[in-house]
Amino acid sequence: MKAGDVVRWTFVQGDGQRKMRPAIIIGSVPPFNDWLVCAVSTQLQRTVKDLDILLDAKHPDLARAGLREPSLIRVAQLTTLPDKVIQGSIGEISPATLRTIKERLRDWLR
Repeated sequence: MKAGDVVRWTFVQGDGQRKMRPAIIIGSVPPFNDWLVCAVSTQLQRTVKDLDILLDAKHPDLARAGLREPSLIRVAQLTTLPDKVIQGSIGEISPATLRTIKERLRDWLR
């Protein structure tokens, strides 16, 4: 796995139910082979302007990412996942989109 990969992992919801969710790897977190990821959501109405990234039918990364429908990259919804909970890669985003994620996150944290 590498930065920019779109992966699947089992998310435990507040009610205890488990759901497979996509996430985008931002980078590795040493020294335990953990990964910093941001969430991907189909809840397009929850877009945070100038922070989230919309992957719609016009965006060249939608098909490349392996996503079945238009989705949001939720830039500020970050978590660290151990390697063992990631259930494989379904696609990837372009280096340009990965740069945009990092730039928006940096600008938001300022």
